[in-house]
Amino acid sequence: MTSSDDSAKPPRGPLRGLTIRPAHAKYPRPATPVRATPPVKVDPASYKPLHIESHRDLLGRQREIAERVAAQPALSVMLLINPVLAFQKLGITMSPEIAHHVLHAIQHPKELRSRRDELEESLKKVLGEPARPTEPAWNAHLLFELRKLRPLAIGDHKPTYRPPLGQEETKGLHTLRPAGTERYPQPRLLPPRTRVGSEPWKESLRRIDLHAPAPELPQAPDKPLEVPLEDLWFYKDLDPVVHDAVELGVIQRRAFPIQSPDSFRAILEGRKSNAFLVWIRELRFNPEPKGGKK
Repeated sequence: MTSSDDSAKPPRGPLRGLTIRPAHAKYPRPATPVRATPPVKVDPASYKPLHIESHRDLLGRQREIAERVAAQPALSVMLLINPVLAFQKLGITMSPEIAHHVLHAIQHPKELRSRRDELEESLKKVLGEPARPTEPAWNAHLLFELRKLRPLAIGDHKPTYRPPLGQEETKGLHTLRPAGTERYPQPRLLPPRTRVGSEPWKESLRRIDLHAPAPELPQAPDKPLEVPLEDLWFYKDLDPVVHDAVELGVIQRRAFPIQSPDSFRAILEGRKSNAFLVWIRELRFNPEPKGGKK
């Protein structure tokens, strides 16, 4: 990938050969709303069909894929929204194995991607159906129908979270910081009639601690119809399958978001807003030239 001053960091995996060019030289003011962009029009029938069956095909067709992406800069940004559907608009179809690889490669680094695949495969084998731990209704189905566990009275209990990365290091650096000698003016106070509100702070599921023991809780009188991933954590020590489902849910929550086919179509047709189309002008592949180094 070639770097430039106006290029942002590209995604991982099969899209690692992309250069992302921002749409604005300067950021708009925070109050600027994200509006739906004009429809992106492209006819897949205008391209010669290209089917990617294997990883070898994916590597061998990089140059051809790059040329199609470069010819459609407006559509190229849709690769960040759903790369498989965006490639279809360019006349490029993929086998289920390669489509799965492309979607997961953009979502996770290699190690985490391997663990996700391992958990998905093992849970499907045990449960007889794909695991969907980010869906509260499925979690209730997992606990009370598939695993026959009793409901817990969770109430106001919260899962245990790991401290933010670098928190201890930050504390140590603050102890070494010399005491300030300059005095700063009194901050300007807001008039009494002005009220400033904020959303309640919430722990990030990325830092949920799978190794910390869950508390022993009494049985609830009724089975809830939905169990959020945060509440599923309290059941993890009662069943190893549930523990794996919690781990999978945390990994899925950490993933780079991929839009559903319905959302993809709405964004493509200009009926739904998306920040990528507002902030990014185009994506470009920079494949290696034939026969060697750049």
